[in-house]
Amino acid sequence: MRIAIARRLVRLPLIRTVAMFHRTALFCRNLGVLLGAGVPLTTTLRILGDMMSTSSDPAIWSATVERVRQGGKLSDALGENAALPSMATRMLRLGEETGQLPMLAERIAEFYQAKLHRSLDRIVGIVGPAAIVTISVVVGGLIVSVMTSLLAVTQVIG
Repeated sequence: MRIAIARRLVRLPLIRTVAMFHRTALFCRNLGVLLGAGVPLTTTLRILGDMMSTSSDPAIWSATVERVRQGGKLSDALGENAALPSMATRMLRLGEETGQLPMLAERIAEFYQAKLHRSLDRIVGIVGPAAIVTISVVVGGLIVSVMTSLLAVTQVIG
């Protein structure tokens, strides 16, 4: 139930980009760590596919894992399924071609982590003042309502 609600929330316009940045940073960070530790790519993708399917469409990740397991390139599989942004996919392709996939995956993760922080800062910068204005309007409305009631009671008595 929680996963279904989270998947629906991730589709909202403002949250979609933040979720994409988080998903990309998480995938690339774990890809770099696992490949850097010597775990084979197919095993790494199976682990990452299971992990990533909780936050996004499991069919995308299972198709990606299957494509790589059958001998395809990781970047091609990610590009076909649109699992990650196109820039991250192109950078991973470059890492595959140069043999520096773990290092480049770490760099991509750092880049998207920075983008995630900037996006969250912007959202908090907008939500904070909006919440203050909303609370002020609600409190002001309550005060006006109470004062109107008191004036009506005063007029009836006097």
